Amino acid sequence: MNIKETKIRQSGIELLRILMMLQVIFLHICIYGGYSSIAKQDLSGLHKAVFYLIYLSSRCPVYIYILIFGYFSVTSNKTLNGIKSKALKTYLPMLFYSLSIPFFGQLLGFWRLSSLEKARAFFPFTSRIWYFMTLYLLVLILSPFLNKALTALSKKEYTQLVIILFVMFSVWTVFSQIKQTSGVIRLDKIFDPSGKSLYGFVYMYILGGYLRLHIPSFKKHNYIYLIAFAMLTFVNAFLCIFSDSYSKISTENNNPFVVLQCVCLVLFFRSINFKSRAINYIATVNLGVYMIHEQFLVRNKLWHDWFSFLSKKSFYLSWTYPFKILLICLTVFIICGIIEKIRVLIFNGIKILLEKLHKSNHTIIS
Repeated sequence: MNIKETKIRQSGIELLRILMMLQVIFLHICIYGGYSSIAKQDLSGLHKAVFYLIYLSSRCPVYIYILIFGYFSVTSNKTLNGIKSKALKTYLPMLFYSLSIPFFGQLLGFWRLSSLEKARAFFPFTSRIWYFMTLYLLVLILSPFLNKALTALSKKEYTQLVIILFVMFSVWTVFSQIKQTSGVIRLDKIFDPSGKSLYGFVYMYILGGYLRLHIPSFKKHNYIYLIAFAMLTFVNAFLCIFSDSYSKISTENNNPFVVLQCVCLVLFFRSINFKSRAINYIATVNLGVYMIHEQFLVRNKLWHDWFSFLSKKSFYLSWTYPFKILLICLTVFIICGIIEKIRVLIFNGIKILLEKLHKSNHTIIS
């Protein structure tokens, strides 16, 4: 094996990142595009069953990204000062898109900005333009302290911690929202039931670290993880279809079935050993794709104007509609990915220019 080959990262997890971003886009088609409401109200029983199977097999992306983050970061010995560059590398694209999208869109006549929207654009972190990015940065800031605590735990202690968190954040939240048990198991002023909060992200970070430190990688029989993933999906779908009370919480990030699905996917793709420069290259656009298409102004334009046909029942009556949805997901991913690469080129150009100016000034002073 030559030197160049050794520098290529394993691509199993990178492929998972790409697939998860495509799932994110699909979920937005369901939520904002109208597929979910149409499937539940207007489609036949078979269509509805197919929808639930696909939809509930696509609930993992958000937590998987944090699982992967914890998996690769838990062994890091960086201090708070040591993560400054990574935090800046994450925040600057946030600021770029937060400013460029609304003001450039207004210049092109796509929308008119209110005073509040203009003010929010300058503060993407605190104004929570992208809840995922804000929480990701918060976990990143906490990661040096979490890493020291987690790596100091014995396997037994770490296992106990994971079990306690699973019961608290997944099992408890489910039973607190089922009609038959909600009277005696409650969440009021304790947890956010959806899992879309800081504790949910820290929970996944800790779980990702556990997979790295204490779950061995099996190169053979890794298909067992996929079988387990499929079984979890079927059970979740079955409960969702036949229990109205449960259906409301079947799709939440911290649902125990969803959490276990996340674990299965990470363990499966971790065990796939191959290297691909193309996969690794494409995976670098993921956060950019997310920020562009999920920016609230773009989101409204995307699903309510450009792809408004997704909210019409007639679109789903043709047997080709799943392929059309896949094409839409790929189109959004590719276009946003190209924009992200242009953004990277702009940033790299600015960086080179600043370095040259710095050298020039240093030479003059000398």
